[in-house]
Amino acid sequence: MHLQNSQRFTGVVAVLGMVLAASFVPAAKADEVHVAASYSAEHLNGLRVGFRWTDGPSIVPKSWLTAIGNPRIHWEAAVNTLVNSGNSSERINALSFSPVLQWALAPRLFLEAGIGVSLFDETRISERELAISFQFEDRIGISWELDTISGSRLSFGYAHYSQADIQRPNDGLDLWVLSWHQPF
Repeated sequence: MHLQNSQRFTGVVAVLGMVLAASFVPAAKADEVHVAASYSAEHLNGLRVGFRWTDGPSIVPKSWLTAIGNPRIHWEAAVNTLVNSGNSSERINALSFSPVLQWALAPRLFLEAGIGVSLFDETRISERELAISFQFEDRIGISWELDTISGSRLSFGYAHYSQADIQRPNDGLDLWVLSWHQPF
């Protein structure tokens, strides 16, 4: 009973945190959509669909951004689903919200990294035990602009979900992610 109340409280805090974080994004329409496929060594296959706001505000002083190479700041919201490839009836879903920093490495080539929050609808999949619904989403990847006119990009990266030992066990999830990004 105590565990369920703790999970509900953590879930409510996570949702409130996402709503608060979303309030920092201006009332502008999303200007990029992405679709991603993911895979993990634990035989989880995933799909992610999301929106990115590239005109979002910076929440850190400009001097801090200058100190780390002047990345662009984007805001991203997404829906994720993961399925156990060994047992297709085993599924876990999540809502995610994250700031994403993007550095230009070369013309049309970018490094992207972000740390955000996710709220999962289940706390166990395959042999992975997450303990609570609230998880941090850490990611890093390389993005290549395929077409300078449309701005479409293909990216490959790594994502990790974990709750920083707020509650044990904290097995986390590790995924390799291939994404298609399309501005509109």
